[in-house]
Amino acid sequence: MRTFPTPGPITATIELGAGAVRVTAADRADTEVRVTPRDPLRAADVRAAEQAHIDFANGALTVTVGKKLLSLSRGAVNVDIALPSLSRLAVAVSSADLRVDGTVGDCRFDAASGNATLDAVEGNIKAATASGDLAVRRVLGNANASTASGELSIEGLDGGLKFQAASGSATVGTLRGSAHSRTASGSLTVAAAESGSISAATASGDVEVGVAQGTAANLDLDSRSGTVRSDLTPAAGPENDDRRLTVHARTASGDITIRRATTVPA
Repeated sequence: MRTFPTPGPITATIELGAGAVRVTAADRADTEVRVTPRDPLRAADVRAAEQAHIDFANGALTVTVGKKLLSLSRGAVNVDIALPSLSRLAVAVSSADLRVDGTVGDCRFDAASGNATLDAVEGNIKAATASGDLAVRRVLGNANASTASGELSIEGLDGGLKFQAASGSATVGTLRGSAHSRTASGSLTVAAAESGSISAATASGDVEVGVAQGTAANLDLDSRSGTVRSDLTPAAGPENDDRRLTVHARTASGDITIRRATTVPA
């Protein structure tokens, strides 16, 4: 294990071929890094852990392990990092999962087949995956995600979302801000939109939006061969104390559903 004095947030860059990355962000004055073989009885895993490169200078941590072309003989490792809250992350993997506990700042995740699960991001998050999924409990900032077939899930978003996918879908629990989604066959679901704007375009995916209580929605909806349904009560305009939400949704064969949210925004 390596330990570095870090009285404040740092920038951590992790490059990994195969294995798993776990980051724990907490109120602390140092950073600990541990790299271990995923299987201590497998020679390739042991060798990969032994050859890990760990460097820290000027508030920047770099961990590099086996980030090379895929091969059957490469090793897999576990990378465990404990660092100060609000540290910035940049993680690039070939086939590895990322888990983040605690609150981090700006975050970037690039993966071929890895999944990422994060607790809280106070800053912007950007993710690009082929088939990996991204799940975040809370984002206070903007989220930008692109994927071929991965899934995106954000429980609470105070900011903006840009989502682009072939067959992947996006789900947002509570939205205060904007969400823009463009997919081929993926869907967009927002459980409770409190304010802001939503724009969704898809060929065969569905669009479902729950409008929070106390929010007036301006709807612009169209589906060529799918079903368009709104459960909202028509009104001449918003009340003075209503929050405002605009929804633009376009599908070719998917369904569009607008309803009053049953969940209370967190």
